[in-house]
Amino acid sequence: MLSEDILIERAGNFTASENHKLMAGWDKPKPKEPTLICLADEFKKMESKPLVGAVKSQFEVDVTGADVNELWQWVRWHDTPQGLITYAQEKALETLFDFDPSLYFETAHTRNGNEREIDAVIRLEKAINLKFDNTGKKQIHIHNNEVGCTPDGVVLNSDFSIKTGCEVKCKSPLVHAKNLLINNNDDLKNEAFEHYVQIQTQMLVTDTDHWYFANYNPYAKEKSLQFKHIIVERDNEFIDILAKRIETAKKIKAEFLERFNDIRGVK
Repeated sequence: MLSEDILIERAGNFTASENHKLMAGWDKPKPKEPTLICLADEFKKMESKPLVGAVKSQFEVDVTGADVNELWQWVRWHDTPQGLITYAQEKALETLFDFDPSLYFETAHTRNGNEREIDAVIRLEKAINLKFDNTGKKQIHIHNNEVGCTPDGVVLNSDFSIKTGCEVKCKSPLVHAKNLLINNNDDLKNEAFEHYVQIQTQMLVTDTDHWYFANYNPYAKEKSLQFKHIIVERDNEFIDILAKRIETAKKIKAEFLERFNDIRGVK
C-alpha cells in the first residue's frame, strides 16, 4: 500500500497504475471516411443508431442501411470513451478534496505487496546484478505535467537521472501463475493490459527505454515457480496513443474544474 503522503502527492495526476482507464478502444481500427460524412455532426447528437427510414425523412437523402451503419461507426469511433471522461473528472476532484482514508481499501493483493515487495526487489537485484533505489517505504512519486508514476524501485545513472526501474507484483497463485507465462511486450499487452499501461506510463514519465516486470510468490512449491522477471521494452507507438489520450483527459479535467469556479469564488 502506498503511503498517505504519496497518495496525497499524486492527487490530480494521471497515474501509471490507473491509466488503463484512458485506453478503451485504443486499438480499434479507424473506419474509412463514410459517404455521408456531411451528416456526421447530426449523428453525434444521437444516442442510438437511427433507422434508415428516419434518416431519409429527416435529412431528405437517399441512404441504405450500409450507409447509416458506416456513418454510425465513424461517429462512434471518434467518441471520447466514457471511462476516460469519468477518470478525468475524478482527477479533477482530487485537487478539490483531501485524501479520504476511508475510501482506500486494502485487498489481499495490496497486503501481499506490502509484505513481500522488498523481497521481490531483492530477488530481482540478484537476478540482474543491479541495485534499485527508492524502494519500499522510500518509494517516490515522479510526475511531469500532470502525469505521474510511483515505481517499486529505480536504477540511477551517475548524474542521478533514472536509467530504468521495476514493477513487481506479489499476487495470488492463479494471477501469479498467469504472469509467469508472460515473456515479452506482446504477452504483457495481451494478458495483463493494466500492467502494460502502467509500465509504459512509467517509461513515458521517466524517459527510459526499458523497465523490469517481476513476479514473486514464495508459496510456490517449486522454486522455479516462485520468481520470474522480464524486460519490457519502450513501445513508442503505444506511448504516442497514450499521450494523446492523456492530453484529451487533461482538457476534460480542466473543463470540469471550471464548472466549480462560481461555487469556489474563482474569477
